[in-house]
Amino acid sequence: PNEVINCEEGHMVLDGHIMHDWHPFGHLTVAQILMNSSDIGTMKVALRLGQQRLYKYIQKFCFGIPPDTDLPGNEGGLVRPPKLWSGIAIAEIAIGQGIGVTPLQMARAFSAIANGGVMVRPRIIRDVFQGPIQDPVPPSLARRVVSEQTANTMKKMLEGVVLHGTGVPAQLVGYTAGGKTGTAQKIGANGRYSHKDYVASFIGFAPVEK
Repeated sequence: PNEVINCEEGHMVLDGHIMHDWHPFGHLTVAQILMNSSDIGTMKVALRLGQQRLYKYIQKFCFGIPPDTDLPGNEGGLVRPPKLWSGIAIAEIAIGQGIGVTPLQMARAFSAIANGGVMVRPRIIRDVFQGPIQDPVPPSLARRVVSEQTANTMKKMLEGVVLHGTGVPAQLVGYTAGGKTGTAQKIGANGRYSHKDYVASFIGFAPVEK
């Protein structure tokens, strides 16, 4: 989290394309990159991971796979294998372009971080009651996607987003919280990303410790 990365004052050339940031950031730590939503910093982290490792974790967090919730209309989203990626796709995917995910998929993946690195099958019903009699629903299927140490590191970084970064409005009274803001460009009538129309989002968890 404390490693410093040069965010190039908001511009970086990749495969002949100029990649832009929303703000001309200079040198930021990895934690500050997340805290400030630096696109260039995020791209550089993805480039260091490489296509195969980034794609492996896209799969481990189940993007591209419909959530098994017994609800109708579950979608898998849009995920292409690396063999179909362009020269700048790894950078675009790192900031949420060239990939499509649903809110339920985001909740499933984010919950794995909040849950100490263990992903559980999302479900709608927790327990069933008939009068005073409780009929617990069996525990949901679970599997580890990242180590507990990695999850805890991410939780502290996501807490920093809420305490000091783009997620400050999500601070709670009496509870710690971690989360991440999102600003997605809409697709215009010309099939290109708009520079004025966006979908703003936030996803979070509380309290951070549990």
